[in-house]
Amino acid sequence: MTSFFPLRRGEGATLVFLIAFSAFAFIPQWRTIEAGGMAVFGWLIAALMLISPALALVTILRRDGTRGAGAGAGGAEPDATAEEGGGDA
Repeated sequence: MTSFFPLRRGEGATLVFLIAFSAFAFIPQWRTIEAGGMAVFGWLIAALMLISPALALVTILRRDGTRGAGAGAGGAEPDATAEEGGGDA
């Protein structure tokens, strides 16, 4: 059976890393240990909130190959396509 949305190797690795980091962050012992005047649990959750979207963004940009050029990057511009197929205006 094939997947409806197939994961590439980098996407799968990102998913496994985020799930493992989340499981590590929610270990109950982190709630009692303090670092910098705050529980380690808070530091780990803050790190998760920063790392998760950043890592997802890097993974998506690497998959698309657009490097932030936006949707449809690398294709023909809409105006150029419209001018080619049209008649005399």
